[in-house]
Amino acid sequence: MKYKELAAVLNKMLTLRWSPVAVKLLKPGEEVPANVYEPSVPLRHCQAITIARRGNSLYMPPRKHACPDGAAIMGLIPMSPKLRSGELYLLFKKLPTIECAQKMIASRQEFEPGIYHATVLAPLEEAEFEPDVVIFTIYPEQMMWLCCAASYATGERHTFHTSGYNSTCADLTVQVMKNQEMNISFGCYGARAISDLSDFEAYMSVPFKQLSTLVEALKKLAVKSIPEARRKIYMPPVIDKTATPGDTAANQVELRIDEERCTGCGLCEAFCPEAVIKMTTVNDAAKASAPTAKNCCACYTCVGQCPQKAIQLTVR
Repeated sequence: MKYKELAAVLNKMLTLRWSPVAVKLLKPGEEVPANVYEPSVPLRHCQAITIARRGNSLYMPPRKHACPDGAAIMGLIPMSPKLRSGELYLLFKKLPTIECAQKMIASRQEFEPGIYHATVLAPLEEAEFEPDVVIFTIYPEQMMWLCCAASYATGERHTFHTSGYNSTCADLTVQVMKNQEMNISFGCYGARAISDLSDFEAYMSVPFKQLSTLVEALKKLAVKSIPEARRKIYMPPVIDKTATPGDTAANQVELRIDEERCTGCGLCEAFCPEAVIKMTTVNDAAKASAPTAKNCCACYTCVGQCPQKAIQLTVR
């Protein structure tokens, strides 16, 4: 699938605000891709991601990296002794002791200096190079669906390794390239201070080689799971009473099934986690019934899954 197609599917399935950003680290001697430009002023890596997600394609040699920490982490330049020592974290009041700073620095992933000589970034749909990683600026709900897509074929859960330091350089670029596992970041002091990353947004980075698999899984999830969750189909229709102080009476669930609407599809029986709903035969037709409604846990799954809207559930 072409990059433009990948981006189109991702935008459609996730309703993204920003374009996913294709990021590649160029090795010495590697050709600069076509249609990228060197910005007129130095930028931090997190700023470059901001500019790329808005539709720009960038070529960033070391002279255009405004953050020496990030450039060193990505292997473009040597790390300065002052940055390596961790003392700046104390000056910024971001960590209390030099021991804490050095522990944080030692735990992040970095590339050896000189292994790369530039970064290139572009909106995924316009990239004319094969990315190492694709970085999303997204909301938690969209992040959840990417996690679901990653689990779709394997059932595996995810373990993320991140911090509030060196977010886009260490956590989203270097770590994902080295581990070939997607990672999240909530941003860092720099990314929050110098970009337009909103208070409600975070980052997720995906190894490019896994992106097509995620897109195919998202297509499957978009058939049912994504639209249902976004319609909030299990929300109780009305919440009109609250318990009074000292009221300890157990809730009673009233489950009503409209036989005229019911087509006997059996979805309510299949989805009911407590096996409250059973299919019966009425006048030679299959109909849903609730012989043990007292066991209903009021999850509203039957209400949300019934295509005919034949089920009403009231909690008293």
